[in-house]
Amino acid sequence: MTWRGLEGEDLKNNIRQLIIDFEPHIREAGNFELAEETLIHLEESEQHFHRFEFVKQLKRKIDEALSPLIEDEIEKFAMAGQVDTSGQETLVSKITQSVIHSKPYCDMSKKMKRYLSEAVEDLIKNFDAEFGSGKHKETSDPLHYPRHSHHLDSDEEESSCDSSFNQGMLLMPNSEELQTVADKLHKNRDIQSRTEAMQILNQNMPADFINSDYWPQIRKNLLDVMTEPEDSLTHLSLKFITRAFMTTSPQTREIYTLLAEYLIGQFQSRRGTIPKIKNGLDITNPAITKLVKAFRLLNEFQQETTNYWIRYPDRYLEEILESTLNLFSIHQMGGPVGTSAQLSPIHFIALIDPKAQWFIKWMHGNYSRHRLLKLLEKYRPIVVNAVRHCLDFSANRKLPFDLMSDFSDSFTKITVGGGRRSYYAGAELEYAYFIHSVYLIGRLLCFTNGRKFFPIKLKDSEEPVTIKKLLVSLVLVVVDPSSFTMPRAHSMSYEPASLVTEILKILCSHEQTAEICLYKDEITTALLSPVSQFLDSQLGRPESDYSFFEEHNTPGESTLLHIADIVSMIASSTKGRRHLMYGEGKNMFTRTKSSAAHIIAKFTKKALLGEIPRDSSSAPSKNVIGAYLYICRQLYNTCEGLLVLYQYDLHNVIVRVWKEAVNEPAVSVTPTPSEHSSSDSDSIVTTRHSALDITAWEDILRDNLLNFASSAKGLLLLQQTGAMNECMSYMYARYEKKLQVSKCEKFGYGYMVTQVAATAPGMIALQKTGYIKSLIAELWSVLECGASDTPLFTPKSWSVDAIDRSSHKHLIRLLNVLSAFPAVYEVLANKPLPSRAEYGFREIPKTIVDFMDRLIIMDSDAKAHSLFNFEESHTFGLRVLNVMICCLDTFLLLQSQYNFQDILLSAQGHNHNLKEEIILDMLSLERNHILVRSYLIGGPSERTLPPRSIDEKKKTGAFSFPLFSSYPVPREYIPSIGGRSTVKQAFVLTSEQEEDNDLGKFLSAKKPEKGQAWLDKCKTLFSKMLISKPDLLKANIMQQLLEVGIPIMSKLQDVFPLLEYTGSDSSLRALKLSPLQKNGIKMAIRYGLHLKVIHNDVTDRLAQLLKQCSYYLQQQQKPMEVSIEYLHSFYGGFDWFAATIFLMFGGNLEKSWNFLHKFSTLGCSGYLWIPRLHCSVHLPSDLMCSGISPIFSSTGHNIELILQIELPLVASAFKMSGFTPAQICFHWLKQCFWNYLDWNEICQYVCLCVVMGIDYQVYLCCAILKHQQKNIMEHMQTQDLIIHLKEAAITGFRISNYMTYMLELEKKYRDTIFRDMLNITRP
Repeated sequence: MTWRGLEGEDLKNNIRQLIIDFEPHIREAGNFELAEETLIHLEESEQHFHRFEFVKQLKRKIDEALSPLIEDEIEKFAMAGQVDTSGQETLVSKITQSVIHSKPYCDMSKKMKRYLSEAVEDLIKNFDAEFGSGKHKETSDPLHYPRHSHHLDSDEEESSCDSSFNQGMLLMPNSEELQTVADKLHKNRDIQSRTEAMQILNQNMPADFINSDYWPQIRKNLLDVMTEPEDSLTHLSLKFITRAFMTTSPQTREIYTLLAEYLIGQFQSRRGTIPKIKNGLDITNPAITKLVKAFRLLNEFQQETTNYWIRYPDRYLEEILESTLNLFSIHQMGGPVGTSAQLSPIHFIALIDPKAQWFIKWMHGNYSRHRLLKLLEKYRPIVVNAVRHCLDFSANRKLPFDLMSDFSDSFTKITVGGGRRSYYAGAELEYAYFIHSVYLIGRLLCFTNGRKFFPIKLKDSEEPVTIKKLLVSLVLVVVDPSSFTMPRAHSMSYEPASLVTEILKILCSHEQTAEICLYKDEITTALLSPVSQFLDSQLGRPESDYSFFEEHNTPGESTLLHIADIVSMIASSTKGRRHLMYGEGKNMFTRTKSSAAHIIAKFTKKALLGEIPRDSSSAPSKNVIGAYLYICRQLYNTCEGLLVLYQYDLHNVIVRVWKEAVNEPAVSVTPTPSEHSSSDSDSIVTTRHSALDITAWEDILRDNLLNFASSAKGLLLLQQTGAMNECMSYMYARYEKKLQVSKCEKFGYGYMVTQVAATAPGMIALQKTGYIKSLIAELWSVLECGASDTPLFTPKSWSVDAIDRSSHKHLIRLLNVLSAFPAVYEVLANKPLPSRAEYGFREIPKTIVDFMDRLIIMDSDAKAHSLFNFEESHTFGLRVLNVMICCLDTFLLLQSQYNFQDILLSAQGHNHNLKEEIILDMLSLERNHILVRSYLIGGPSERTLPPRSIDEKKKTGAFSFPLFSSYPVPREYIPSIGGRSTVKQAFVLTSEQEEDNDLGKFLSAKKPEKGQAWLDKCKTLFSKMLISKPDLLKANIMQQLLEVGIPIMSKLQDVFPLLEYTGSDSSLRALKLSPLQKNGIKMAIRYGLHLKVIHNDVTDRLAQLLKQCSYYLQQQQKPMEVSIEYLHSFYGGFDWFAATIFLMFGGNLEKSWNFLHKFSTLGCSGYLWIPRLHCSVHLPSDLMCSGISPIFSSTGHNIELILQIELPLVASAFKMSGFTPAQICFHWLKQCFWNYLDWNEICQYVCLCVVMGIDYQVYLCCAILKHQQKNIMEHMQTQDLIIHLKEAAITGFRISNYMTYMLELEKKYRDTIFRDMLNITRP
């Protein structure tokens, strides 16, 4: 066995190196016991332990000597059959003991100890020769890693400012040596003695001296040494400080205060070593070089100490803060700082750390921030002078003539020689001070206690400086073109406008700070002054005091881009958007047309159309236009912002410019080679860049146009532009690449897809992009198999849930696009199932019809046999079906086309055991739930839905509901409501109740008031009764209210003309009801019989009513020749409102028809009665052709508007869930809340909207969402919000409980919402 590296001179060298490298750990331990403990656990604490040569050689030797022995032991136990994984620890222990007691191990151990003893004894004998001379400091040790991450470069071979701190060291000096060092450092001793003492200091650990009793004397003498002009002493003293800062021990406080005290002495000295500002700073001056190096050490420690100062007592932090502020307060106490004044410490620190990173780090944690701000009160002049420098620079707004482009590099790595600058003019020093001040003040303003320093009183100013005044002065630095005295080609990252823009953006990113500091009209006016002056003079603000541009001089591109950056950050928060839209302290009810949003919108519109400037050729570039268009987009992708910017018609303007950009390459002249041209290649390159610019411009326009789809009304505007398909293609391309929506929005495409998929044209566009196909392919790869046959080396985890986490996301994405009936109608109407004889195992569905055929409509064995995971996949399909049929129109469509109920009943019948009982399993429970849900109609208390899982906690009867294989459903699912007075039409009030029923008396009056007076009184009595006596508002009262009120309202509030009904018996007989409508009639009659509002089968009457309504509405409809299937025929869904009225009138055909005929003239009929405006001639042509219902584009939009203002948490929950409030409310309203509210609440809803105004439809939905806020937040967390809102009834909600809330909403929003909803007939 070889002992290479573990004997003789090699072993001595390895141990010597080990001692040198581990000495810091030994020093920090403090005593022998702790040192021993540290060394024992060194392998755990030292990152590079295994890289040391001694450790590597020792490990090699152990492997070489013991590996064969260990293998023999393992084989021995294996042969004996004792290798058992359950007893691994015992086995390892046995083998270890056997090896340790073996002869090879003992021989190796004895020999190793002998070699080590000899080597250590030899090192001890020659200790001074081995360690005392500092030989090892010249050794290049690649294993030595500095503690600090920031390196201060130097051109010197052994710089005193070298952050790697590769310095030599001795073991602990004794008391006599310490006394000798202290004496030799005295200022009365000669240079040589002091140099020797400094060398001893640098050869030992600084902690040895700091912890000794001689430290006060050494410290005092060190200060004297540091002030000496001798270069060697300067070099050694700074080296000592550098080495001391290497450690993270509490003793660094002593060194830092020593350095600060030295610098304080230099600035307070009368020797005149500190130059005046006007004389500049000459780095070649040895005294200045020494100061700069000292400040660099000071600043590096300031930035590093934040990582560990919390470990030490509070005194450590307090002394560092105190000494720092004491130093920086020098020359801060006087009057205005001018060029005749002396340089202050902040001038130096600003050169080293221009962006005040030391202050930013100290303000980061509360531990240091609290003490720093408290101490700044004592040193208030530091803040005062920082503010003064900001104001002075803003007042002058002139850059130094020779401001360098390598500002950062020069300031942070100042060295003599090396080609770097060695002189800084006074103006440059003041500019560095300004930069430092801006960042310091910017950080100060981010915190409440920092803002308490304002207002600040300046000696040469009568008025105190407020935060607003300071920020206005900084804004002027950004917007004033005189700031840019240099050509743009020579600009750098330290130009004032860029720096101030960065600070203002940081302030904007803190919404609370921005609200307090920035959201002021004066600041916004100053910020947008160049934009205002870019517009025509009559469009600017006459009261603006900020005018920097001459008549023929327009703001530069950089100025406009800086402004756009700041405004964009403001617009990224809710409060910031409202400030831009309404102004300081205003809201949507007190808004004006002179707010910032209007200025930006006017500028953007004119810039897009090329209308500005009229008298100058310097039109805004596409970069500028794109930046301001993005701000507009941040506004109009919210409901409030769209309301404000709607008047500017930006959607049409963007489309117009986009079409011009698309056609531009076609009409541009193609470059051709010329005989006299010597730059053909340059021409080709230029053309290529131009094409790329045009493509980027097209993408910018499409991107901003796409964002109109963020709101319901915006989606309508997008559809009317005709660019829906192109925008969806663009969105899908970005969505596939997982790109975030914008620089201020990380997500939102999912929400946008859901919004788009709520409409028929949106679904068509999504299909054309390939989104639906891709969605189904991804889903199939999770449930069944992917497109490729690549084997999986790591098998997927086996889920115990029917819908596991991997498939849940795809379930939600699929439901989001299939939740609205118009979209479902577009993809499924009149499309039969393929129903082939056989299916391939790896055949992936491509359309929604294919998906339903494979996973939902399981009507053949071939479909079941084609699935790898039949139960899981079919369960997934049934879950999708269950959510889809929550929309009653979708249910009727699927049942009429595919007859899925019979298929499910048949499957239940075939799934039985030997006792002919239906087997309880995952699929039978899912089918049972769907069969009950699709058969019964009713609110939360009117039907009972079975669970979809077994309760294993029950001792008997894990599933208490009966399964069935034929209709009707068992009685266990139908609660008895026969005794409920709320649904009885012929309910006789007691005499006491009649006396209290003011509304009943009013409606029964023989000489009622007429006109508007009657309507006003009716509203008052109705709202009072709902609030105070809701139980008296019975069905017969509501029926009477509709009968009496509609004739009066039709004369006062008619929006549509009352056309004469021309239908005859023969024409009605010729009118055939679709299978969908026939199924709907059956459901409605079944519901009425269940409620006992009708007492016999009146199917023929309801069918007659629907035919009359259909015929009457067809007189006012115009079939459209468009690609939208939803518009090809007459209304494709069921008339739920007509069915509701029919049941409210007890099945009376004549009363129901009379009501509906007169009701059709009211504006509210377009929102309550969905078929009323389907393809109606009363709508503007572009709205009629859009295929988007007013109940979505208007009601849904206004619901989202109120939610964003009144219930921001609910609005955010929808946004984060990728589901939209407009979509679920459209779903509820379209089917008149059937299955979601009890019958009495549905009747009250109809009366509420008819009597109080159609805007109450919006307020009611907001009240419901407010009622469900807790559930919405919970299901947002569980990521199944759409499933909850679609499947669950609205339990516990009563209109009477929220009537007061709705009245409050009416006071706020009626002027806006009521007008918007009744304007649907206008182009």
